[in-house]
Amino acid sequence: MNTSSTPRRSRSRLAIATIAGLSLVAAACGDDGDDATPATDPPTEDTTEDTTEDMSEETTAPETTMAPETTMAPETTMADDMDDMDGEMEGAFGPACSAVPADGEGSFSGMADDPAATAASNNPVLSTLVAAVGEAGLVDTLNSEGPFTIFAPTNDAFAAIPADQLDAVLADTELLTSILTYHVVAGQSLKAADLADAGELETVNGGTISFGADGTSVNDAAVVCSDVVTANATVHIIDAVLMPPMDDMEGDMEGEAGEMDDAMMGASGPACSAVPADGEGSFAGMADDPAATAASNNPVLSTLVTAVSEAGLVDTLNSEGPFTIFAPTNDAFAAIPADQLDAVLADQDLLTSILTYHVVAGEMLSSQDLLDAGTVTTVNGGDLTIEMDGDAVLVNDSAAVVCMDVPTANATVHIIDGVLLPG
Repeated sequence: MNTSSTPRRSRSRLAIATIAGLSLVAAACGDDGDDATPATDPPTEDTTEDTTEDMSEETTAPETTMAPETTMAPETTMADDMDDMDGEMEGAFGPACSAVPADGEGSFSGMADDPAATAASNNPVLSTLVAAVGEAGLVDTLNSEGPFTIFAPTNDAFAAIPADQLDAVLADTELLTSILTYHVVAGQSLKAADLADAGELETVNGGTISFGADGTSVNDAAVVCSDVVTANATVHIIDAVLMPPMDDMEGDMEGEAGEMDDAMMGASGPACSAVPADGEGSFAGMADDPAATAASNNPVLSTLVTAVSEAGLVDTLNSEGPFTIFAPTNDAFAAIPADQLDAVLADQDLLTSILTYHVVAGEMLSSQDLLDAGTVTTVNGGDLTIEMDGDAVLVNDSAAVVCMDVPTANATVHIIDGVLLPG
């Protein structure tokens, strides 16, 4: 398809159609296939007991019932089915792929037989995306010839957007179409390796998206199931909604998209999906509060909140700032033996030393700023190193940033999966 010669609206419809195809992948996560077990008729007992011949027949009858062994033929059929499924998967990979059923319309082979819109309707993981495509009036377009490359946000990706803003976008067909078509590349059906080779591509929206070195990330979103084949597209399921560049928006569209983008401020990473969609603990809610208050509204940081309180640092972290804060999750603290964690919480000096090793004062640094700097000095006085390891951002080569660039009123917070210990 030559998007440059097609009216913008037609291109948008075509692109969104492609997105619907993404839902196909999630369908795989829906139903579990039922395995049929061949029934074996029980052997019929010979009731005649008068002659030796009859007794002989009774004795050998069980051997005759060995005939059901011929039902082993289904094993051959099963192997054939597995081969067929492997062929249809064509290398689909990623953590979300394991939930795809072995057979049925939601399986890899089932999705490969259907065009995008039809396949999407079988995928519960993509139900919000399917609803969005329906609101944009692009269902029929999704079943068009293609080919397409589609980046399909999961339900959790949409849930990270404050509910009132998501409702506003769904009610604005032009804005919704602009966002959805930013998830579609027309005229090509590209695998992860192709995306890596391309580096960046123009979408039906007209904006450009960029890819990681191995093709398993797009802009700031991670691909959680790559290379899913449908009849008219290759779908890559992603963990975040991609937002078009603001210069692609017009009028009220720009204002609404700006509010949504400001609320998320580019926050990304696997743990971001656990952030509430609305309320004080949402991205929008935390952006209004200073760091300590914002953390207290985030259920995944409750142990950190307790530690900050024990150290008497609540007022400090709620002060003007600005700060850059590395916030360990509850699981990070849980990895420390309970008796040792209790001892640290009871030692205010030691606790303060550890917590201040997670804070950089005087700057609100994004993940890109941190990577550019390489090393930053903390309030504790010790240094932290920040570097990329594949698609992950690592702090001190030990803790991964699982939700980066979370805005608060006085700080930028990066949620990490380990507790950092001063040297």
